[in-house]
This record gives sequence, C-alpha cells and structure tokens, in this order.
Amino acid sequence: MINEHMPIYSCSFIKELDNKILLEGNVHNHNYGKINGRLIILPKSIDSETINPKNFIELKKQFKLNELLIIDRLSGSEETVSIINHVNRSGQNFLRGKTPEGKSPQFPDMSKTYHKVVGLKTTVVHTIGKERFKIPPIDEKVIWSELVGLIAPVAHYVGIKIFAIGGSDIKDIIMLL
Repeated sequence: MINEHMPIYSCSFIKELDNKILLEGNVHNHNYGKINGRLIILPKSIDSETINPKNFIELKKQFKLNELLIIDRLSGSEETVSIINHVNRSGQNFLRGKTPEGKSPQFPDMSKTYHKVVGLKTTVVHTIGKERFKIPPIDEKVIWSELVGLIAPVAHYVGIKIFAIGGSDIKDIIMLL
C-alpha cells in the first residue's frame, strides 16, 4: 500500500490535477499544495532548469523529503502499476552536465532507484518524453511512460527514496492516494 503521508511528485497529469489541488505556493521552479491532505509538488516545466540536482536538493531541504511518490502517465497498461525501473528513450538526461553536486558522485549508481509499491503489479517502463508521448509507438510488449525516467534519477541522486506509480487515468491513481 501507499504510505498516506508520503509526498507526491506529479510529473504528468498537471492540467488534470489543477482543480483538485489547493495550491499553496512555489519554490525552486515548482508549485506545491495539498491533495487529500498530503503534499504534492508539480514542476513548472520539464527541462534542465527545473529538473536538476540543485533544485531537488533545495526541495528535499524545504519539504524534508526522505521519500517521494512519483506519479506518471502511461500508455500500454490498463491498470495503475508500480514502476520498478525504466528505460530512458527520451534522448534527455537531466543529470547530464549537472554532476557531481556537492559530495555526490559524477556517475551515480542507478541500479536501485525505485522501491516497489506493495499491492500493485510491478512493471518496467520505457520513458519517451512529453512530445513523443502524445502519439506513443505501438508495441504490445512495452509500457510507455511520459516522464518518470527523467525525474526519478535526479531525485534518487540527491538521496530521496523513490516510489513510482503510473496509469492512463488520473482518477484511478487518485483513488489509491
């Protein structure tokens, strides 16, 4: 099950969440507020000026983030699933040119980025980015992800424990929160 107090980072479904969130402010290129009484963080844009180690270190400090639930939009899965790994096929990596940061390594170990969400089917996704996700490739064996493979490595790099779920319908995801 999903810890009911774990903060949420929504890299997708921003427009769909607008009317469900009580926005409280913005910091480090991110808006934040509450959904069902828990902290939710929304990036203002998906680029290296927003998604980078320096901003995530500041988010970690500001919100005392030890763990984070990332939610992402998927194609190729009819149900909400626990993302346990990704293949980044987007052509972007927001750690590139941004490491080392502080005492962290230049080339971090990404083999244990994700932690399983108990009670959900697990899957590996292929992240293709916002533009390519508008018309995802057709492949019955692949579950396509919009953005988790771009966000999770940065959060993991700064020492945040990552849980991730994805689905095609925000209503199904919100029911789990």
